[in-house]
Amino acid sequence: MRGLRERLNAISSAPARPAASAADDCFVRETRVPLSEIGGIERTTIAQVRRVDPTFSTDGWDVRRLLFLDTETTGLSGGVGTVAFLLGLGFIEGDELIIRQLLMRDYPEEPLLLERFASLLPRFDAYVTFNGKSFDLPLLLSRMTMHRMRGRYRELPHLDLLHPARRIWKLRLGRCPLSALEETVLGEGREDDLPGALVPERYFSYLKTHDFSLLEDVLRHNMLDIRSLAVLLARLCQVMDAPEQQTFCEDVFSAGRALERFGYVEEARRCYHVASTSALSERARVCLATSYRREGDFARVQRECQEMIARGEGGVFPYVEMAKICEHRLRDPARAMRYTLSAMEYLASLPPWKERDPQSMEALEYRRRRLHGKMMQSNDREG
Repeated sequence: MRGLRERLNAISSAPARPAASAADDCFVRETRVPLSEIGGIERTTIAQVRRVDPTFSTDGWDVRRLLFLDTETTGLSGGVGTVAFLLGLGFIEGDELIIRQLLMRDYPEEPLLLERFASLLPRFDAYVTFNGKSFDLPLLLSRMTMHRMRGRYRELPHLDLLHPARRIWKLRLGRCPLSALEETVLGEGREDDLPGALVPERYFSYLKTHDFSLLEDVLRHNMLDIRSLAVLLARLCQVMDAPEQQTFCEDVFSAGRALERFGYVEEARRCYHVASTSALSERARVCLATSYRREGDFARVQRECQEMIARGEGGVFPYVEMAKICEHRLRDPARAMRYTLSAMEYLASLPPWKERDPQSMEALEYRRRRLHGKMMQSNDREG
């Protein structure tokens, strides 16, 4: 397989359309990337996408009618006066990902850029972005409204990959900017890339000097963002198809949490079982026990809690769960009392720098008093 730098050089050397006349169009550059380099995006199905984001809904499905979208703007926080001076659009044609970039070389070209964008929209059924719900699309709608083009904007189903990416990789990576995902998840870190924070400054320098070479790094940065969106979507679908097979147990556990949240309970439990053999054992077993409790499978709740107690995991959680089972399911207040006292001893034994939850101790004390009352009543009846 060719190295990333060689592939990027090949992409960057692809022929670009010449700049159009400022009088009738904005600048357009088109880059073609073989689908063999996009991680199997062409095989993506609607079933896979809905495991990534169950809120995603569309009447029909054709991966070739997805529009991958990313903007470069004159400001990073949005607000009045912020303009999308470069719009990157990606879509599949034949066996290639077409990356079409629309650039306004000066402010009078903004309506021309927006017109180009609007004319493409009928071809697509859904947007794919990275934080586009909060930034890119609201900005484009605002600018089209300002230019009396709001009627040309199309509300389409929207797959924002920022949120699924955070669900899967935040536990392992912390922050999840696209650059971090490229390097640590996709294995495609960039070399000599222009940081996004410098893009507005670079554009303003271009406006002062009209030196188009200042924008080449911006165009390359945007083009790689669009390419990464397609690769990231394919990767997310693959992860959610086989979550328990991921290399890092943090990713397996996180996928399990997402799957359980979306109603894929058995698949989530398989992920928790895998994660329970790692350093995430405590968190995974708590999730397993909680999942079984919701289903009313108290035999399995008991099994997981006893395993946590034996391993010294879970804090007071397994003791409290066992106390509940003994009191309400097994009708054994004396055994419930032993688990309650063990929970109280655990809290009392925590070192001074460990945070204690006063409400936990109060709840345990209330449980202890209630169990004591039940035990006294039982003794009176037997007496």
